[in-house]
Amino acid sequence: MHDRLVNFDRILNFRDFGGWDTAAGGRIARGKLYRSASFHDATDADIARLNAMDLRFVVDLRRPEERAHEPTKWSNENCRVIFNDEGAGGSSLPPHLVALLQSDLTPQATRAYMLSLYREIPYDPRLIRLYRDWFAALGEGGAGVVHCAAGKDRTGIICALTLMTLGVDEETVFADYDFTNQAVDIEKRMPKIQARMEERLARKLDPAALRPMLGVEIDYLRAALDEIAFKHGGVDAYLADVLGVGAAERESLRAQLTV
Repeated sequence: MHDRLVNFDRILNFRDFGGWDTAAGGRIARGKLYRSASFHDATDADIARLNAMDLRFVVDLRRPEERAHEPTKWSNENCRVIFNDEGAGGSSLPPHLVALLQSDLTPQATRAYMLSLYREIPYDPRLIRLYRDWFAALGEGGAGVVHCAAGKDRTGIICALTLMTLGVDEETVFADYDFTNQAVDIEKRMPKIQARMEERLARKLDPAALRPMLGVEIDYLRAALDEIAFKHGGVDAYLADVLGVGAAERESLRAQLTV
């Protein structure tokens, strides 16, 4: 699976999530579907590599305060950037930092927050619009990348939904999601992340309490899918009713993106 990683100097968790087999006997094309963390720390070499990738669109899932605090360093006139700044002018801290301020800072409390977050993400109105934009852009053809800040939670859910739309089995979907824990060396990055969070919060943090927030767990994605099943009966109904990706749209995407 490591061959899916695209190596950059300062852009993390950038990888091709195509190439998987589908239940219908096809295989998702490579070089069309990419997922990533944000581009705010990109080097000149990273920007040159992005320019060479012939990306047609980027969907930035970050909230307005995140985009303002860590603006992307990459733009290309041939690549459309899709974002949604609804809610601009709200809290200067993203929800996960607010949660740390309010939490008793135990690993159990942080994990409980993550499970709650995953149940909320599929029904967040701002993200629903961006998820719809992602599928619409895919339908227009060309290579695209979807990212948030770390490329694992908001991004992880839309990538899972994309693979399910294309007919990939659930076990493979979970394997692609879980690969973030190998794609990013969390232990190596922990001191820097901890220091940055402590500076913004003016509060000492326990690394053990941060770990459930910095990686992914299968139970997190399962919580999102369980919420979808509870509210809509399953992924197909959610895709059709919430994201506007019905049977005809799914068939069209499969025809474009599988070989």
